[in-house]
Amino acid sequence: MVKIPFEEEFAGPSDYAKLYRQLRLQVVPSLPPSNTGSWKRPAIKWREHENTLTDQDVFDKWYGHQGEYRTRQNMGLITGRASGNVFVLDLDTHKNPQANKWLQALLDLWNDGVPLLSPTQRTGGGGIQILFHAYNGWTPPTIKTSIGVDIRGQGGFAVLPPSMHESGVNYAWIKGYEPWVVDIMTAPSWLTEAIDDLASQFTSVGPSERTSTPDTSTNPFGQIVDGREDYMRNLIWAKVVDHHRDMHDFPFYKEEESLEWMMAAFTQYEQTVKSRIIDPSATNAELLEREGRGFSEFTKKWQIAMSKWDTEVRMAAGVPKKVRGDVTPSEPSVEMVQGTDGVWRPQFEAFPLLSVSMIRNLPDPKYLVEGLIIENGLGFFYGPPGCGKSFITIGLALSIAAGLDEWWGHKINKSGPIIYISSEGVSDLKFRIAAWEQATGISAADIPFYLIHVPINFMDDGEIERLILTIQHSDMLMGEVPVAVFVDTVSRSLPGADENLQKDMTLFIKSCDKIRLAFDSTVIGVHHTSRSGNLRGSTVFDGAADFLFRVAREEGVMIGELNAKKIKSAQDGWTKPFKLREVLCGDVAGHSSLYAEPASPEELKVEDQWPSKSVCQDILDAMTKAWEAGRPWSTQPNTRRDGRFAPMLMTRFEIEEDMAAKMIDTWLRNGLIEIDLCNPSTKTKGIRVLGYLYENQTRYGAYNGN
Repeated sequence: MVKIPFEEEFAGPSDYAKLYRQLRLQVVPSLPPSNTGSWKRPAIKWREHENTLTDQDVFDKWYGHQGEYRTRQNMGLITGRASGNVFVLDLDTHKNPQANKWLQALLDLWNDGVPLLSPTQRTGGGGIQILFHAYNGWTPPTIKTSIGVDIRGQGGFAVLPPSMHESGVNYAWIKGYEPWVVDIMTAPSWLTEAIDDLASQFTSVGPSERTSTPDTSTNPFGQIVDGREDYMRNLIWAKVVDHHRDMHDFPFYKEEESLEWMMAAFTQYEQTVKSRIIDPSATNAELLEREGRGFSEFTKKWQIAMSKWDTEVRMAAGVPKKVRGDVTPSEPSVEMVQGTDGVWRPQFEAFPLLSVSMIRNLPDPKYLVEGLIIENGLGFFYGPPGCGKSFITIGLALSIAAGLDEWWGHKINKSGPIIYISSEGVSDLKFRIAAWEQATGISAADIPFYLIHVPINFMDDGEIERLILTIQHSDMLMGEVPVAVFVDTVSRSLPGADENLQKDMTLFIKSCDKIRLAFDSTVIGVHHTSRSGNLRGSTVFDGAADFLFRVAREEGVMIGELNAKKIKSAQDGWTKPFKLREVLCGDVAGHSSLYAEPASPEELKVEDQWPSKSVCQDILDAMTKAWEAGRPWSTQPNTRRDGRFAPMLMTRFEIEEDMAAKMIDTWLRNGLIEIDLCNPSTKTKGIRVLGYLYENQTRYGAYNGN
């Protein structure tokens, strides 16, 4: 047993990650906790990291000196081959006493009742997880059981310390069982045999071929490609319950007849669903089996359902079967009426059909803000944190509510009440409104601008109905309907949803449509960018939007850009520079806030003095090399004599010292660089680079620390 030096009391997230890496464990960053139950998964695309330990370069990008996740508390382990065949025995002892009884019975029988000496952690929820190596030739299954014993085998995932649980409790290694104190032991054969017994009793996820989640639930032929497990389970239960209704006294142990039922049900299942694996040499049934969605899984679920024949199945069969109104030629599903011509036709509410001449008579698109925002439309202002998008949208909202003639040179065609939904920065909003008042010379006291400062779940139909009723019955609105509803930010309105899943974001768009249709109003979302600089999340956003405006600005640089990525029925693709200027709010305390407005050509000329992004990156690289060499660049003028004064060194990049000082000040405020102790023995301090320049930055070249 080899102990690894590790100071738990002083260790940060990157220290833990490096420890796990030293143990040859595949540690990856994971999502922060939420109360949705779906956060216990990696924060990166992890399928490519399931089989081999990731390269050091990739690990350094996560947890290295300038790693993206070096300060993120939550991390986890990918089990299986990537971690040297390590698996996790997960015991929900805090919820299910059977889990502890199962393990203790094995220990009493095979190990004199003594716990196995292998790294063991207490989860944030209160359970126990033990790490083991699987011996060569045995593949641990990935299973969940009803007795609270779960196994994370090949391709599984387990959250690791020092991660935070949704309860507010950290995952922590049990004293004396930390991985830097004890080795990860190879699971004894009696334990692996017990795990195999569990796998034979409970439905196993098993080692199967993984496939990516499709954008739609069905393929062009109507076959199910997403949600197949739910369909399998529901189909089996419905078939077994139906058979019980037909012959309730049937003894379930008559295997031959039960097998016939199962084969008929599986045939229906196999014809209705489609494997995601593309292999012309194999049948659909074979491919489903390779995915863990085939006959073996179907058989296990069928046996589980049949085992409940005299209990849950009997109770379900006692409820009369609901008739769905399937249409057949002899049993029409709609009422038939006789027309004036004597012909019988079905009576129903028909969808409208428009001829070409009727289409030509449709009204032209109307703009809430001319050439920018369509009436009764849906669109988004999006950009990275700190770019100024909320200052822009608040100014837009107040201008519409106040009935101004124009906004940023574009005519406002319709004014009226504004509903602004925002649960972040609420206390600062009054200063932003005051800055708008000072900049425009208009009092906002009586304009119909209304804030909802609690988060609204746009994934919940009930909350959207509540929002609509709130607006309809508000005494403040006095019967008026809103011209526009702003959602700032979209992310706050999606608790528990996956922004990259089409089905989740379709629900969000559906909620926006309900609001639009209820009031014939425009819905405007404020959203974030992905790391590539695009609108974050599913392409559903792009497809459903009538207008998309990308906002880009670096912290510390007051000039930014508003780029029209998409405008229906109007010219897009243009870029309009804007500036954020500080405006005094006019109160006794002397508060101030930023105000967004178009930038003048003269202001652009001043900002264009900033060097190009490539030059900025060269400077940062030079700073990094100097730090690593033990001679860091300094901001102190007295270091000029020993050649470390940063503004002086930046002149080699054809940058004047005044501009160099401005750049350094900006980068310090943004968190791109910091002043730190480089050499403790000589007490040499200097500039240390903390971050990167990203491709989605504007032409002004400064770093966006967010």
